[in-house]
Amino acid sequence: MNLVGGGAYLLADTLTLARTGPVLLEGFDVVLVDQNHAREAVARLDALGLTAVGSVFTHHDEWGFFLPQESGHPAWPAPARYVGAGATLTLPPAPNADAATAWIRWSHGPIYTAPLLLHAVLADIATRHRPEAVPAAPPPRVRLLEPPTMPSPKIAFFDLDATLTDHATSFHRWAGEFATRYGITLKDVDDAEVRCAGRRDRFFANLKAQYDIKTSLVGLHAQYRQRTAELVPHRPQVCTAIRSLRKEGWRLGVITNGDPAAQRLKLRSARLADLFEAVVISGEYGIRKPDADLFRIALDALDTSSAVMVGDDLDADVRGGSQAGLRTVWVSGGRERPPTGPMPDHTVPTVLDAVDLLREHTDAPLPAAA
Repeated sequence: MNLVGGGAYLLADTLTLARTGPVLLEGFDVVLVDQNHAREAVARLDALGLTAVGSVFTHHDEWGFFLPQESGHPAWPAPARYVGAGATLTLPPAPNADAATAWIRWSHGPIYTAPLLLHAVLADIATRHRPEAVPAAPPPRVRLLEPPTMPSPKIAFFDLDATLTDHATSFHRWAGEFATRYGITLKDVDDAEVRCAGRRDRFFANLKAQYDIKTSLVGLHAQYRQRTAELVPHRPQVCTAIRSLRKEGWRLGVITNGDPAAQRLKLRSARLADLFEAVVISGEYGIRKPDADLFRIALDALDTSSAVMVGDDLDADVRGGSQAGLRTVWVSGGRERPPTGPMPDHTVPTVLDAVDLLREHTDAPLPAAA
C-alpha cells in the first residue's frame, strides 16, 4: 500500500489472492457499505473531497472503500462499518473470481478498481504481516489489476425555470394578459410581484383583496401555472447548445421544482422535451430541491454517482447539488454571490456559458472549485 497526496493508491501489479484472516490496517481506513447504498457512499466521498480506492463485492454483499488515514466518520449510509487504521479487519472467503467484471469510477481523478480488489489487497497485506507464514505459490488466476481505458463520465443535470427557460419573459407575457383580464394595470401586477418577492400564495391573495378579484385563489393559481407554461418562449440558441452536448456524448437530465404537468408543458413550449433522458420533478416525489434525495433520484435515473448540476438558484441548485455530491455550476445572470451563500464550483452568466464550460471538459472531469 502506498499513500500519495492524501489518498490511498494501490500497487496493483503486485497483488495476488492469498489466504484469509485478520488484517491489521496500517496507513489507511476502510468503510464497508451495503451494495444497495454504494452509490450514495460514492456521492459522499465526492462531497467530502476524499480520494479513495476500493469498491468490491464480498460474500456479504458489501462494498469496501479505502480512505486516507484519520479521514473521520462521515454520516455513511446505514448500515455501514467504519474500520480505522490500527484496527483489525477479518476477511470473508474470497468470492468467485469469475464474477469480477464491473468497474467503478467517480469524479475525483482517474481512479479505477475491480470487484475483487479489496479482498486481494487485504489478503496480500495479511500475508506480509505474518512473518512466520510461508508465501503461497501464486494461484492459477493471477489478476493484473490495471485500469482500463474509460472515458470520463459526461452527465449533467439542468434546472428548468430561469435556467433552461426564460421565466422572466413568460411571466411578463402572463402579467399583461392577467392585467387586461381583471381590469388592472401591468404596474399593479409588477408592484405586487415586488411586494411578495415571488411568493405566489401572497401574490394572488394580495391582488385578490386589493382589486376585488372574484376568481378563487385555487383558480388563480391553476390559471397561472397553465398559462405561464404555455407562454414560455422557444430559444433556438439554447436548444442548439443542448443538442451540441448530446452530440458530444453527454447524457443530460432536468431536476426541477414545481407541478409536474406545468413543468413538462414548459419543456414542450421551449422545444426541449426530447433533449433530456431524465426529467425529475419535485411534485412527483413529494420532496423539493435543495433536498439531496431529489438529486439522488436523478442520479439513479441515469445510473450514475457522478454528475454536474447547472442552475440559477444558489440554495436549491448549488447547495442541494453539492450536498448530493454533484459538481455545481451557478448561472448567475450577472448577480453577485452573497458572502454567506453556497459556493458553486463554477459561476457563469448564462446557460449558454454553462454549456460552453461543459464542452471544454468533454474529455476530462469538470474540476472542483479551488
